[in-house]
Amino acid sequence: MEGDSVIANDRTSTRRRRANRLLLLAALSFTSGCQSVGHRVAQTTSSKNVPATNSPQVVEEPVPVRKVAFTDDGNDGGSKVANLDELDELDVKLENADLDEADAANDPASLRDAMALDAANEITETAPVIQDQYSFGFEQPIGLTLESIESMALGSHPAIAEARARVESTRGQYVQAGLPFNPVLQYQSDEIGNEDSTGLHSVQMSQQFVTANKLGIAQQVQAREIQKQQAALRIAELRVLTRIRAAFATAIVSQRRAEIADQIVELAEKSLESVNALLEAEEVSKIALLQARVEAEQARITAENARTQLQANLRTLAAAAGMQTLTPGPLSGNVGDDLTAAPWESLLAEISTNSPELSRAGSELERAKWSLQLACSQVTPNVTGTVGVGVDAATDDTFAVIGVSVPLPIRNRNQGNIRSARADIAAASAAIQNTQLSLEARLAEAVGRYQVALERYTRLQDSVVPTSEETYKLSLEAFDAGETDFLQLLTAQRTLFTTQLNVLDAAGQAKQAAAEIEGLLVTLGQ
Repeated sequence: MEGDSVIANDRTSTRRRRANRLLLLAALSFTSGCQSVGHRVAQTTSSKNVPATNSPQVVEEPVPVRKVAFTDDGNDGGSKVANLDELDELDVKLENADLDEADAANDPASLRDAMALDAANEITETAPVIQDQYSFGFEQPIGLTLESIESMALGSHPAIAEARARVESTRGQYVQAGLPFNPVLQYQSDEIGNEDSTGLHSVQMSQQFVTANKLGIAQQVQAREIQKQQAALRIAELRVLTRIRAAFATAIVSQRRAEIADQIVELAEKSLESVNALLEAEEVSKIALLQARVEAEQARITAENARTQLQANLRTLAAAAGMQTLTPGPLSGNVGDDLTAAPWESLLAEISTNSPELSRAGSELERAKWSLQLACSQVTPNVTGTVGVGVDAATDDTFAVIGVSVPLPIRNRNQGNIRSARADIAAASAAIQNTQLSLEARLAEAVGRYQVALERYTRLQDSVVPTSEETYKLSLEAFDAGETDFLQLLTAQRTLFTTQLNVLDAAGQAKQAAAEIEGLLVTLGQ
């Protein structure tokens, strides 16, 4: 009987150590995405497995991990599951069987086998669904979308409202430029007091007539000014949209970083609890416990910083949209969408065709040409005609007044304005060429940043992330088999999360460069 008691105690200690190790493995896989309780290991992430943005994903609540130990039932020789906390109260009975065979029969080969046995005994209440948390094409919660923010900004942003008001102001100048001069009504008295007479009294009407189609040409000048202001309005809209898109991409990256940071904290805290349990069972050294504490504290700091940065980026997004605050709730979108290579020639042709900066420069050139015509037409003087009627108070005779006046262009032939208008034409022509060159330079810089970020994102997503996941998987299996220590597993875990954050950063940089290109580079102008 004493030998049986010793065997039972050894077996209890063995099962306690095995249960503690299973608990640590369950904690490590609970939020990692490489393994899910009761299911197979998630597939390696690749670009082919990235779901579309609009494809739904159903994610059930994770199943809580329970502390379990496997004991023998002396009646039927099977196994049953008991709470680890109640292990000391169990009456463990052993049959007359070889101890090694019994260990082999009850020692699960991996965490997956242990959890399968756990599910077979109906310990879990619901079956979770695998979700690969390291796949970049995740489905964001339904929330504030980029399109809704852009729509609100286009309707209420003060910069756009200012540009619209300037367009209306120029339209008023167009109307005013075509209006003729008003007639002038004049009363005049002459020879008052001559021979005690009250003099001559007359009422006259004069009208200045505009010659050489000056009013029509002046309206053409203002029409080109309207086009220029409309181009400025389009620039203001694109500048607002570009800033919103760049800020939205940054906020989405910060939101995802905060989610990953929370996962790291959860994993670190569960790992700390598990290492404490293993230390009590003398399975690990105190070094692992200290390292686990350091990792947990660093994870909390990282999560706090991520939440602070997210709030700052959300405020930046609200300011870019011209709002005080955004609607509470998460942002909806995927920073990795629409990241595709675009040929340089097609981008340059599109920007050259649609750029509002070139349109504004072209309108300025047309305005300068019409201004030259107006300056030349002003050499031709306007004619002022006068008609009136009067009465001679001394004789009661009535008389008429008719007059015509024309300024003589002898000294002032508008030479200065004509010279200035010609110089404006030359300046506007040079400005078009300068704008074209500036757009090419800005496009080259933006495309370069985009391609570098896209290549980095693609390589990380297609090669580095799958390798990191495979490394973590193998480290987890090696730790399960007792072939490696906790620190090596922790290093693989840290590498995987760091790689995932690098993927987010690369995608965010590519998205910001893409926003500048889509915005026709207006935010990169001088």
